Amino acid sequence: MSQWFVPGPVPVSEKTQNACAGEMVSHRSTPFRELYAECTQRLQRVFGTSGYVFSITGSGTLANEAAVANLLPNTKALFLVNGEFGERFYQAAKIYNPDAQAFTIEDGLGLNVERVKDVIDAQMPQWVCLVQNETATGVTNDVKGIAAYAKSKGAKVLVDAVSSLGGIEFRMDEWGVDACTSASQKSLGAPPGLAFVALNEAAMAHIEAQQRIPTYGLNLKTYKKFHLKNETPYTPCLPTFYGLRQALRELEADGLENRWRMHADAAQLARTAIAECGFENFAEDGFESDTITAFLPGDARVEAIKKAMASKGIQIAGGQGKWKGKMLRIAHIGPEETRHMDACVTALRNVVQNAQAEVLVA
Repeated sequence: MSQWFVPGPVPVSEKTQNACAGEMVSHRSTPFRELYAECTQRLQRVFGTSGYVFSITGSGTLANEAAVANLLPNTKALFLVNGEFGERFYQAAKIYNPDAQAFTIEDGLGLNVERVKDVIDAQMPQWVCLVQNETATGVTNDVKGIAAYAKSKGAKVLVDAVSSLGGIEFRMDEWGVDACTSASQKSLGAPPGLAFVALNEAAMAHIEAQQRIPTYGLNLKTYKKFHLKNETPYTPCLPTFYGLRQALRELEADGLENRWRMHADAAQLARTAIAECGFENFAEDGFESDTITAFLPGDARVEAIKKAMASKGIQIAGGQGKWKGKMLRIAHIGPEETRHMDACVTALRNVVQNAQAEVLVA
């Protein structure tokens, strides 16, 4: 059996896997309401918010679409982009707000206040939107600093935390983030199938003030109506709810800050091994992700390394978008990947040192 070190879906614990076999009950029943309420309360603690957390059946992309469809129409929105997923976030927004603007920097560089304050000052947006952890390039952006600056200029803040929530420090209310999206299948260590939109009172009030929300199935006014009854408006992915509950129980047993440290320790193992193998971490110094590490081994080596790793039972990821065929990514995302990072880096060292890996001999 292979060990997977990819950005998601991530391996889950045996207890979480088994929990998915729970009884199929109506989403209008007391057992489901109890399940939903527990998941919501635990998710609030992970997001760091006392606000709303809506659970939507779908992927993180659907959470992002729900957020931009409900929050951004008829507003002045600025997206801060430094990679594939930031660009996708922006493109989703332009469907609902064609006037949304993007400020884009080079892949691999991190976003911080110094790099974005001039464009925020110049555009004075109502919403500043960014990805916390750019999965495509292994870069983590300074959400805390950017959020504080945006708020000082009167803007609200929307953050994609799909590949960071539960694995990298994030404190929604404390940092002044108004809205945040995430998903079940990454750092939370749960199966795929659920997406989350977290909103503070100001963001929810903004939605409720809109006369028209340009989506039916993702209308968060509808989600709020059912949320207050501990229900979803439409049929949910019930097995994932069961798995999510177990994964969140395990997260709280470990401790959220301990989980952040686990991811940081695993990231350091990956970065050290990559350097020892003669490769360079793609992310700018000081912006390295604690959930995924990207590196460029040379175009001819990418597939050879992946195949050699796979032959040792270790699956890693290639690049995305313009980095496909050029980049490799080692994920250390979720509790199972972080706990087994030693196996991944040992295999990488062996592959690079193995003279039988023909394209590496030179």
